Amino acid sequence: MVDGGSGGDDRRRGFRVDRVSDRLHFVHTEHVNWVVYAGPDGVTLVDSGYVAQRELLVASLDAIGHRPEEVSAVLITHGHADHLGGAAWLAERVGTPVHAHADEVANVSRAVVQQAGAAAVLRNAWRPGVLRWAAAIVPLLERRPDLGVASVTPLPELEGQVAVPGHPRAVLVDGHTSGHTAYDFEDEGVLVVGDALATRHRTSPLVGPQLLPSIFHHDAERARASLARAGASSARVMLPGHGEAWIGTVDASVEAALDAGSPW
Repeated sequence: MVDGGSGGDDRRRGFRVDRVSDRLHFVHTEHVNWVVYAGPDGVTLVDSGYVAQRELLVASLDAIGHRPEEVSAVLITHGHADHLGGAAWLAERVGTPVHAHADEVANVSRAVVQQAGAAAVLRNAWRPGVLRWAAAIVPLLERRPDLGVASVTPLPELEGQVAVPGHPRAVLVDGHTSGHTAYDFEDEGVLVVGDALATRHRTSPLVGPQLLPSIFHHDAERARASLARAGASSARVMLPGHGEAWIGTVDASVEAALDAGSPW
């Protein structure tokens, strides 16, 4: 395990970095997670937090011995604000290539927005945790809720793998958004699932594998059905966009999530 400092410093800085395989590092924050692959072939970032978390992003890279300029590519699971902020900053600052599934490019560029809006959140404000969650994320948007990545391009695939350091296999797990994609780092035994699954979320009373509340899904029924593709992975570690890592088979996490369902 690689930490962002001592326990106290870790809390102050607002992130923790767990080394989950030889080359994969899971960056866990209070609101959202991202993943860094660092190997001899280069550095790949999967997702990137809110725009106001860019200092945490830089600090997390520094914790594993890398600088933003060393990131070879960013892979996006889906085009929601909590996964795009750092990617937009890296693309603008150093020209880092940003890639997403072809069906997700419009969401990542924000030509299309498949994300719960203020009206949907307000309709559910009576639910436990929703108002506190909403109040906490507003500052993280820096008044830029529609920030996208103008230069995003479709995944550069070669022989079934994404042609970036780490060479993960892209797995379409649509429903949360139309092109939501998981990344299977088969050599590392790790599946990065984005928001196809969560293990914890501030708007949910559940702990463990689960679907996010239905308002966060573009097509909740499809999000549930497409989990079968993720469950086919042979990975022994599952990294969600929200919550802690799942250590165990992915099909077990999918089964647990389907049993738990959506909290509301």
